[in-house]
Amino acid sequence: MPLRKRNLINNPAIFFITTSTLQRKPFPGYPDSLIKIEELLFQVAKYKSVSIMGYVIMPTHLHLIAGTKEGGLGISKFIHSLKGMIRKELVGNAKLWQERFDDLVLKSENQFNIKLNYIHYNPVKIGLVENPEDWPYSSYRDWIHQNKNCRIDCDFKTFE
Repeated sequence: MPLRKRNLINNPAIFFITTSTLQRKPFPGYPDSLIKIEELLFQVAKYKSVSIMGYVIMPTHLHLIAGTKEGGLGISKFIHSLKGMIRKELVGNAKLWQERFDDLVLKSENQFNIKLNYIHYNPVKIGLVENPEDWPYSSYRDWIHQNKNCRIDCDFKTFE
């Protein structure tokens, strides 16, 4: 397997990540399983010391904006653990995910904002809801309210 460029990043970084189910089939138990996926996202992020800065959980894939002090290796370990936990919870040992995940290092606040907007409007774009605040499996409401109970990290500058 060829070396992924993310593994060359050794300093703190923010990644835009997309990972999809095998053959883009909906998650087993959809839509109820999305609640469990969201719980696992934050459990694994806490365990792996990854900051979730934005997310949307769609019927067939996840989009995340995640920051890590460990760079590419840290994000790879996080996604590997996350996908494993979700797979075990939803299907046991059966195959659930496409093997790889896509990532992009976000190098500017403008790029970060573009990707954040993209993930929040993803459910609207494909017709699941009319407004981003209507999709419950997203960081949209956290970004709007940014209260003390917010589970996401809203500070891009943490990883500059």
